[in-house]
Amino acid sequence: MKSFRFNLQKVLNYRENVEEILLAELAAIRAAYDRELSRLSEITAARDMFHETIKRELAYGDPEYIRRAYHYLQDLSRQVDAQLITVRKLAIEKEEKTAEVLRASQDRKILEKLREYKVAEHKQKTLREEQKFLDEIAGIKHRKKQTTEKFQGVGNES
Repeated sequence: MKSFRFNLQKVLNYRENVEEILLAELAAIRAAYDRELSRLSEITAARDMFHETIKRELAYGDPEYIRRAYHYLQDLSRQVDAQLITVRKLAIEKEEKTAEVLRASQDRKILEKLREYKVAEHKQKTLREEQKFLDEIAGIKHRKKQTTEKFQGVGNES
C-alpha cells in the first residue's frame, strides 16, 4: 500500500518557519519593551526623588543651585516624556507582532488540521482497500472450496 504523502507539506513547513521567525521577533520586541519600561521606571524614580530633594533644598535659597536644579528637573522630565513615547511605540509594535503571530499560528493550524483530515482519509481508503482484498481472497477460497466439493461429489457418485 502506498504511504501517505501530504501535497501541501512544503507550504506547512513554510508556515511553521514563518511562525517561528515571528515568535523570535516578538520575543525581541517584548525584551526591548521590558527593558525600556524598566528604564522609564528608573528615570521617573530619579525625577521624583530629585523633585523631593529640591523641595527640601529650596528652603536654603541658593539661586544658582535652584536654577541648575530646575534645568536638571526639566531635563529629567523631557527624558521621561521621550521614554514614554518609546514605551508606547514598543507597546503598539508588540501588539501588532502578537497579532501577526496569531494569524501565522492560525494559518499553520488550518494546514495541520487539513493534514490530519487527509491522513485519516488515507487510512480509511487503505482499510477499505485491504478489506476489499481480504474479501476477494475469502471469495476465492470459498469458490475453490465449493469447486473442490463439487468435484469430490461428482467423483463419489460413480
